[in-house]
Amino acid sequence: MSTPSLTRGEVALTLVNSYTGVVIRSPHVGILIDPVDIDIDKISKIDAILITHEHIHHLDESIVADIQLNSGCKVIADSASFGRLSAVVPSSKLEEAHVKDEFQVEEVSVVAEKSSHPAAEPLTYIITSEDGVSVFHSSDSAPFKEMADIGRRYQIDICLCSIGLDSGLSPKSGAMVAKLVSPKVAVPYHGEKTKEFASAVSKIAPQVKSRILRKGETLKYP
Repeated sequence: MSTPSLTRGEVALTLVNSYTGVVIRSPHVGILIDPVDIDIDKISKIDAILITHEHIHHLDESIVADIQLNSGCKVIADSASFGRLSAVVPSSKLEEAHVKDEFQVEEVSVVAEKSSHPAAEPLTYIITSEDGVSVFHSSDSAPFKEMADIGRRYQIDICLCSIGLDSGLSPKSGAMVAKLVSPKVAVPYHGEKTKEFASAVSKIAPQVKSRILRKGETLKYP
């Protein structure tokens, strides 16, 4: 996976698996979220790994440990994943995240928020670049009313929306996430019905632009 050239005010987002795995890059920082079912040799220049929850499509301890060893990056994880990773990631590089916790990765800020998903303590994350570009990684959360507060508070530029693979998730529920957050761009993931998602967004949140990415494809924003 090539590292895109970015200038001030730009971010790049690449889907790395069929679930919620994504790389978010600013001009100086790379953040990898939920690395499962990936080729670690294609992942480079990572400053932090974020884990949303402990389910099998979101946490692979061996992959996290290998990437951390190769890159020296920090790892930020929900409480259940933190417990599992504590055996394979040095304590000096591992941080436990709870709702409302804030972290700094170089000049990039990371805030943990709630997730509506049946896991121990699942999280969503807001990643804000050194230039103020904000990305909401909604994990595989169903929509919840506080997402509107997240959208207003952080003025989200890009929102990742789950559209399937789990009970209760669909293109319509993903579109509702986009409506609540009201980002400039909504990107579907964690499901295959991307065109249905785009159609639903156009109907219930016409102010939001949908952008469909294939696995391995990169969105450069703005």
